[in-house]
Amino acid sequence: MKIKLMKFVLVVLLFCIADLVQAVPVTIQISGNITSASGSGLPSTIYDGVSFLGTYTYDTSTPDSYSSAYSGYYQHSSPYGINLSLGGYQFQTAANHIGRFDIEIGNDDPGPPLIGPLDYYLVCCNAFIPIDGITINSFTWNLHDTSYTAISSDALPVTAPVLTDWEFNKFYIFGSGNNGDFSITGTITEAVPEPLTISLLAIGLILCNRRR
Repeated sequence: MKIKLMKFVLVVLLFCIADLVQAVPVTIQISGNITSASGSGLPSTIYDGVSFLGTYTYDTSTPDSYSSAYSGYYQHSSPYGINLSLGGYQFQTAANHIGRFDIEIGNDDPGPPLIGPLDYYLVCCNAFIPIDGITINSFTWNLHDTSYTAISSDALPVTAPVLTDWEFNKFYIFGSGNNGDFSITGTITEAVPEPLTISLLAIGLILCNRRR
């Protein structure tokens, strides 16, 4: 009787973990370097060559708002967003924001006439908490591939993009400070899932395989 009860509890637990894995947000760690920074409002600690660290978190169950067969638009509200450590500042997406963070995925998008088909991966946010008079008005990370071989679907991925698969890789930050506006351009040099995300995905794959 006890053995049967233990087996029943184990089965229930496995199903609960599997459902939890499907619902757990994905967090991607990013790091990179600034290649250009200018503007009268730019803090003195942020300049060409400075490195940064950050994360962005999203929900893979977010529905696609586009009906297009080659592009997906995944709009997120709080608590999803971006956290950036840059030049001694910790910039975070504002709490309780509504639809101010999104990820866009393009697979074999026809693109403009002079560019032609391309794959793209965009991470965008325009709601950050001001810090010491410094405000980020928008953050956009663009990955483009005109050989349109970087991805094979416009679905929201469960892991980080493979940077070497993309021929164009830039992020743009526009903001304002005590003395005016500023703009920052840079490159993401590393993008990896957080260890917890990797562990949960692995558990999810094992459990899904067992359930088939």
